[in-house]
Amino acid sequence: MRPHSPPRYRIEGGKTCVDIRLRTAHQLFDGRDPAPFRERDLDEDAVEYILGAIQELPPRAPIRIVFWIAAEPSPQIPTETVIEAFRAFFGYEIDRFRRRLREHVRQGQITLAVGLTAMTVFLLLGEMALWLPAGTFRDVLREGLVITGWVVMWRPIEVLLYDWRPLVRQRRLCERVIEAEIVVQHGPGHDS
Repeated sequence: MRPHSPPRYRIEGGKTCVDIRLRTAHQLFDGRDPAPFRERDLDEDAVEYILGAIQELPPRAPIRIVFWIAAEPSPQIPTETVIEAFRAFFGYEIDRFRRRLREHVRQGQITLAVGLTAMTVFLLLGEMALWLPAGTFRDVLREGLVITGWVVMWRPIEVLLYDWRPLVRQRRLCERVIEAEIVVQHGPGHDS
């Protein structure tokens, strides 16, 4: 029997808390982005950590994301600005995943049309091979054309049935972040 280990995330008020400890609010943002804070990209490591944490939680668990800011220099970034920028970033990510999904479906439809056309050509060529004199060459050629026709459909089927799922998964993670309660606390941080 495995010893009981403490939970990775604390529970407070019925919500699972994802704690992010920062020295200053500026650490949350990408320092290379010259945009004002409300429009600025978040730091890649912070985004990766948050999405990873959300992914580990049960799908319907209520979430609270808590930014613990230890020592904010003057002038500090207002709490409302941090929350607005955080939500704006993930709102933009949701829109980006929706655009990518629409583009993916459009490309899948084009790939399907090309695949069906190519498959039809190969199957017709396979049928035309029956006009050749009977023998091993005719049989091999015909079977090769028929198999090639079906293999051509592999990628369109893969695109339309499977490749869209990671985009939907990432969009749902971002939606969960947007739905989470966001709290900014100033001070040394909560000890887990």
